Amino acid sequence: ENNQQNSNDRSATIFQSCISETKLSGDALKGFRSMSIPKTQAEKCMMGCLMRKVNVINKGKFSVEEATKVAQKYYGTNETMMKKAKDLIDVCAKKAQSTTEECALAGIVTTCIVEEAQKAGLSGGPGSRSRRTVSPKFRRNSM
Repeated sequence: ENNQQNSNDRSATIFQSCISETKLSGDALKGFRSMSIPKTQAEKCMMGCLMRKVNVINKGKFSVEEATKVAQKYYGTNETMMKKAKDLIDVCAKKAQSTTEECALAGIVTTCIVEEAQKAGLSGGPGSRSRRTVSPKFRRNSM
């Protein structure tokens, strides 16, 4: 139980440090949801920062290995979902080769993941509208 708390704290810390780094404003933050398609440059850079902090983007490259680890956290032992997630990661990794600029890369990868997840019917993971993405304490702090 305590472990879950630690990972939530870590996510909160990563989120806060990326807010400072990208200077994403309160208004932009309200519209920002982890794993929805980033529309503005600021949102793309925010996603880029989050992905870099968890090593999904490393030195301007999308890491299939790290993205797969993230998927495993969500889908764990569900083999059907994991297979779909791996296929999606492979498709998006190919698209990700077109740029090494972090914000642009995050935009391409996130858009691809969201679109492919919808096509594959992947739910409950990064693309879902679960309330877990932004905890209420962020909302209070970002007003």
